[in-house]
Amino acid sequence: MLSCLFLLKALLALGSLTSWVAAGEHVKAGECPPDKNPCRELCQGDESCPARQKCCSISCGRVCRGDLPEGRKGDCPRAVRKQSCFQRCITDETCPGTKKCCTFGCNKLCVVPVSKPKL
Repeated sequence: MLSCLFLLKALLALGSLTSWVAAGEHVKAGECPPDKNPCRELCQGDESCPARQKCCSISCGRVCRGDLPEGRKGDCPRAVRKQSCFQRCITDETCPGTKKCCTFGCNKLCVVPVSKPKL
């Protein structure tokens, strides 16, 4: 009889422990800092992409990809106004019209390309 009571108490204790873990009471205090480079969802489905492009998953988000394997013609200009770090594009394909996706420090922005001077 004593062993049955002991077994019952052990099962009740295990049940309490399981509910404590499941309830999330073991989460540490404090908050995580904001992500400086959050994932970008630049499309929701193929219908939200330009013609001949598909909405594709990348390591962090979704972008339109398709018929521009080597990017657009032209070069990125030397500087763009200084601002906080933002990723407004991933590749040239994610930019509207003929704009290029250019990196400026920690920023990636869609800008009008410039032509290299011919020598």
